Amino acid sequence: MAGHKYKFSDKKHSVGGVISSIMAAASIALLVLAVRASFTARGEGGTIVGSYALTSLTVAVFGCLVGILSYRESDRYYTFSFLGTLINGIMAVILVMLLIVGL
Repeated sequence: MAGHKYKFSDKKHSVGGVISSIMAAASIALLVLAVRASFTARGEGGTIVGSYALTSLTVAVFGCLVGILSYRESDRYYTFSFLGTLINGIMAVILVMLLIVGL
């Protein structure tokens, strides 16, 4: 008989982890919007593109902090905490590198 992995538990996903994952999606969406605006303006986006990218960086940094703090919740699943923290951290590093290159 096949070994099924059933989980009988009353655990739920951490609220901070879900918020962190949503913030990661928002950060990615803002970066895509900035890139699209830059292509539409043929590289002359100026403050519009910069404000989208800076907002994306801010959301990524706060999402990473929320994801890290969500590990304090006890008796929870931490899948969304891990994904949110990882994606937000990667986004923050990418956006800081873009900021440094742009200076």
